Amino acid sequence: MSRTYRATVRGRFEHLTPAQRERLRAEQDAHGMFAARFTPEGTFLYGPELVGYQFRYLLSVDEGSPEDADLLARMEAEDLAAAGIVDRGLRGRIVDTGLVCIEDMKIRGRPR
Repeated sequence: MSRTYRATVRGRFEHLTPAQRERLRAEQDAHGMFAARFTPEGTFLYGPELVGYQFRYLLSVDEGSPEDADLLARMEAEDLAAAGIVDRGLRGRIVDTGLVCIEDMKIRGRPR
């Protein structure tokens, strides 16, 4: 069973140096909420206050049950986010992970 997820991993920056803060502020336009989208490679977002960050992923998971797929998607998103923050030369900790399975979404019709 294949399931597609929109995963949002929220974290908090830790021990940013002045040079890291300067670099993040210089790149902020490319990582603000207007750049937010769910992609397989992930979108890195943060605000100008440099407290928290987000990664947004579009993940496909093949598992036998929805519960196993949910767990695998959560683990994969958190692993990708942890690697993503390290790849950027930063430190942070994950505080929350949200998942929405696209197959479980209900589309409402227009009221008549």
